Amino acid sequence: MSNHQTSATNQTDPETRNIGNFAEALEAMRTAIGEENVLTQDLADYGDPFAPPGEWYRPGAVLLPGSVEDVQAILRIANDHGTPVWTSSQGRNKGYGGGAPRVSGTFALSLRRMNKVLEVDEENCMALVEPGVRFFDLYDHLQKTGSKLWMSVPDLGAGSVVGNALEHGVGYTPIGDHFGNHCGMEVVLPDGDILRTGMGGMSNPRNWLIYPHSCGPSWDGIFSQSNFGIVTKMGISLFPAPEVYAPGWFTLDNEEHFETLLDVLRPLMIDGTIPNQPMIINAVCAASAFGERKQWFDGKGAIPDEVLDRIAATPGFGRWVMRFALYGDAPVVAHNRAKVEQALAAIPGGALMFDAFDGRNLPDFENPHHRVQAGIPSMALDQMTRWYGGEEGGHIGFSCAMPISGKDGSTIRDLSRSVLNARGLDYSAAIIVGKRSMIHVALVVFDTKNEQQTLEAYAATKAMLEPAAKLGYGEYRSHLDFMDEVAAIYDFNDNAQRRFAERIKDCLDPNGILSPGKQGIWPTRFRSGTRGPLEAGPAA
Repeated sequence: MSNHQTSATNQTDPETRNIGNFAEALEAMRTAIGEENVLTQDLADYGDPFAPPGEWYRPGAVLLPGSVEDVQAILRIANDHGTPVWTSSQGRNKGYGGGAPRVSGTFALSLRRMNKVLEVDEENCMALVEPGVRFFDLYDHLQKTGSKLWMSVPDLGAGSVVGNALEHGVGYTPIGDHFGNHCGMEVVLPDGDILRTGMGGMSNPRNWLIYPHSCGPSWDGIFSQSNFGIVTKMGISLFPAPEVYAPGWFTLDNEEHFETLLDVLRPLMIDGTIPNQPMIINAVCAASAFGERKQWFDGKGAIPDEVLDRIAATPGFGRWVMRFALYGDAPVVAHNRAKVEQALAAIPGGALMFDAFDGRNLPDFENPHHRVQAGIPSMALDQMTRWYGGEEGGHIGFSCAMPISGKDGSTIRDLSRSVLNARGLDYSAAIIVGKRSMIHVALVVFDTKNEQQTLEAYAATKAMLEPAAKLGYGEYRSHLDFMDEVAAIYDFNDNAQRRFAERIKDCLDPNGILSPGKQGIWPTRFRSGTRGPLEAGPAA
């Protein structure tokens, strides 16, 4: 049994789990939102899709509200009975725990039924959506209504537009910073009160979805990656179809100039020459997008270097390959393309290619990378999770934010690779590059049918947290099982950020019923006299 399991508190006793009067609350929930919207069986789709064997974070029942009034009724009952409610929009946060609750046996509140696209403003390029709207849903709505606007999507389009933004998720068009490009929220607070942020604070705002602030503090940020409220509406940015859409590929046939690539890329991002979020993937990650590991190597332990060379020699792969795109009027794209070509030509072992399309009349792309950089949702890249286990494959994201720097990139590469290889796991990396920073995502892939490998994957991910923190790299997003550890590495001034979050939590949610433990934020009733939660983690 791995360390992350042996340290957990046994949660088989309801009193130990501190989940209140669950049975009475369950009946009240059925009365309030309809028996058909309270699930107690077949709950796998609302948990962690890549859970290891044995007891794990699991809901006691799933609640499916259909309206803001339903959400308010659920919170009222939860407060009355002291029963925690863990919220997710779609619960498709694969690699980070899905929709499973941090405290097992509690209610999981899924917002999937609240799935309306409420408004699309063609002139101002904005949409107002409910949290159950998936990227596929918004895209279909834009297509059916004849909209000329593009959206932004992550690599997997089955998730929630709102949920992805709240988790600081990233897409790959010029508006790919999803939270940074939202405007206006409606939030149900833990006591059932309703707040609208920004100009939504007025009863008749004309600019709620186009101006993000009001007069006074801006509250939106406290509802991202938090347990301070349930977001029931959000304004999200769209953008006009460009005259030219030019996706580009840069392959690097060696590791020696990986640092050079990052250092050359940085000024192209800062000055806006490359306007979207490039993704840089290594040979293993590139191969996993098209097939399983056994096609290349079927032995034990980490994949050998000579096999990596064989993968890298495959056309379009390389030791590292970067996808990116240019957008805009033809002269602008031509100018930026020339700048990119000149800059990347200086990198030994590199090769660059471009495609170009009419952004207002796109073809039916077969290449999923072309699709996502054009704001078209896809699920094709879910193939990456099948590297070891085929249909039973899983992954965990170890995701650190850092400068766009060769030194930083090689440092986290070497750390991640060494920890994973020492446990017999392959190093698969996807680096998402923003305007001034990048997120190095180590895709810790494993076969969920292989218990030992699964436990090694979870243990390896935890083993990277502290060494990365000592180097100055913090995770921007955390798996459910590591939230306490990740919160702890933000340790400036005796973990001032966490202490501040706890003060807000105890004020807004005195009964501690909304998503206890989210991002390591625990209400008073779950905190011990020393530090940690009274009950953290799956049953041992």
